[in-house]
Amino acid sequence: MSASRKPNAPRWSAIPDPEGQFSTGITDFDRLLGGGLARGSMALFACDASVGPAERELLLTPLILNFLHHSNGVMAVLPARESPQGFRSHVVQWVGRRRFDTRVRVIDYVGEGSEAPYVVHLRAMTPGKGDPKRAEQLRAKDMQQMAAAESAVRGARARPFIELVAFEILETIAGPELAPRMLLHGIKRTRAVGNLGLGILRPGLTCADAVRSLADVEFSVTRNEIGLVLKGVRPATSAHLVLPDPQRGAPYVALVPAP
Repeated sequence: MSASRKPNAPRWSAIPDPEGQFSTGITDFDRLLGGGLARGSMALFACDASVGPAERELLLTPLILNFLHHSNGVMAVLPARESPQGFRSHVVQWVGRRRFDTRVRVIDYVGEGSEAPYVVHLRAMTPGKGDPKRAEQLRAKDMQQMAAAESAVRGARARPFIELVAFEILETIAGPELAPRMLLHGIKRTRAVGNLGLGILRPGLTCADAVRSLADVEFSVTRNEIGLVLKGVRPATSAHLVLPDPQRGAPYVALVPAP
């Protein structure tokens, strides 16, 4: 057993990726989607204000684990309430420290002092950089860091990777007008190289309509008195409860039709 795994953490058994698709890591979810999420697509998860980090982890952890166990990578801009260190601590239970540190990169715009190999500090868009020459130097350094991060998550065999973006961060850092343009650039790259884009959208963002227009598929994620509810907007699907698998437990997940 890996030293990074909790004593009772079940081992992850990867689901094969169908031709032209990526498995979500959730058999029931794959079935709803006709196999999985299309390679080169952007999947948007519109999360209600009641949905917190634990609920997002329940839904997205299987997908992340499945990617990493297929020797693919992850590039992530995390929601505001999640830290790179907390994200790593959660995921390494099932993939180990070495795999995480080599194939995952977390983009951080505001963090201070961390020299962890999996954290990429970007400074060009940080507010308060008024010196144009200094700003240009920061942009050049950011581009170098992003190129190195992409090389790491793709690995020597140029594997596909997840591009996870929390739009609350992108809008805060770049502004509501620039954020969709950055997304458009990212989606073009995602489609060209066959990656998988994952967007997390919370209520109240100015860029929401523009983001929705660029996404290939969209899911509504809410929480009520029964539990976490997932519903397909595009493609339209019925509402399902997102639950830890009753036999294997988390991180395995089952979808049950909502009453």
